[in-house]
Amino acid sequence: EDPASGESMGYVNDLKIEAADVFTFVWTTTFNIGFYPPAFIPLVIAFVVTSVETIGDIQASCEVSGLPITGPDAESRIQGGLLADGLNSILAVLMTSPPNTTFSQNNGVIAITRCASRAAGIAC
Repeated sequence: EDPASGESMGYVNDLKIEAADVFTFVWTTTFNIGFYPPAFIPLVIAFVVTSVETIGDIQASCEVSGLPITGPDAESRIQGGLLADGLNSILAVLMTSPPNTTFSQNNGVIAITRCASRAAGIAC
């Protein structure tokens, strides 16, 4: 860097960064997009396993939180959790990542601390 002018020696510049699009999916131009049928079955199995895990985690969270685990309120919570988990898993797969899942650690934290407040989770 030239102390007098404040300019660099020209080794590094940001011309490509300035010319780049704000949003881009480089992997769509780098890799051929296609469907590989044998990979479909493991993904379906992963989706089913994470869905079953989500149901158990939501019921366990309700139980340790003192909320009902049966009835319309519990069913609504399970449906909402499955919907969120499914949509996020589809988004993850579209971005070439495996399906995501819920965290059963939350159940243990609620059971140990006896705090099931969403506000406590946000504050941490």
